[in-house]
Amino acid sequence: MDKAVLLITFNRPQYTQIVLNALKAIGIKNLYIFKDGPRPYNNKDIIASQEIEKIINNINWVQNLHTNFMNNNLGCGWGPYSAISWAFQYEEELIILEDDCVPTEAFFHYCSYLLDKYRNSEKVRYISGRSIFMEHPIFQKYDYIFTQYAPTLGWATWKKVWNNFNLQENYSIIPFFKSGGFKEQFSSKIEAIYANSLYYNRKAPLKEVLHSWDYQFLIFSSMHGALAIIPSHNLIKYIGYEGTHETADFHYQLEVTEDYLINKEPSRIEIIPCYEQDYFKKFKHQSYRYWIKSILNYIKFKIIGRADFT
Repeated sequence: MDKAVLLITFNRPQYTQIVLNALKAIGIKNLYIFKDGPRPYNNKDIIASQEIEKIINNINWVQNLHTNFMNNNLGCGWGPYSAISWAFQYEEELIILEDDCVPTEAFFHYCSYLLDKYRNSEKVRYISGRSIFMEHPIFQKYDYIFTQYAPTLGWATWKKVWNNFNLQENYSIIPFFKSGGFKEQFSSKIEAIYANSLYYNRKAPLKEVLHSWDYQFLIFSSMHGALAIIPSHNLIKYIGYEGTHETADFHYQLEVTEDYLINKEPSRIEIIPCYEQDYFKKFKHQSYRYWIKSILNYIKFKIIGRADFT
């Protein structure tokens, strides 16, 4: 496997070891590992950080190993953002994993093929290995599709895409929403209304960089009409049972496919409205109460026009 892989880790040595075992079995040759530092005065983090460094320093099966160990904690926003930016100083494309995302071998073949195929496309922003709506009928026709809805839990992208995104200057998206926000980027008006109201509800994008990076990356990409790719079968096993953003939901039950192959490809880079709208109804239209709140906030958004959204 010749494509460069970036592994981002923090304070879970047991997870780090599991992912490294998978990378070793697959035969990764070019590996970047970024370890965020322990939180101040957190003895558990300090011990875990030392254990992770020992694990990484014992790696003897990678031809090209690059490490970046932080002494201070950057957090869930600046940490991954800094890790990806660091690795892209040396690579034109990356396959990116966090320590709770265990890849299948098929995931790497899938990413490698699509990184090459869509390298020169201005419409594709990244390639996701997670597929949570595998039962949708569209996957009887295609082995992967283009979508606005794709998680960054095991994914790949290009330097040219990442370099256009600056987490520190995330405030630049505020004028976009002040001028009306999402209009034509989604397959239906109701999805655009939801996306606009979701942003309005969050209100503090500058503070959020301390706690997340992916939300801002997805918003930034969608603003420019770029799409992601998802496979017909799930290729990443999510094991994040514990951690800063731990949750107990269906993501843990999703099984992976080891024998996935690409045979049936879409002929055009475009969203498939039936999939987008069915996905939205199943995963985004979460409850009547929340939806009413979103509608009311969108109405407020339209009435106040140029009010301060920060």
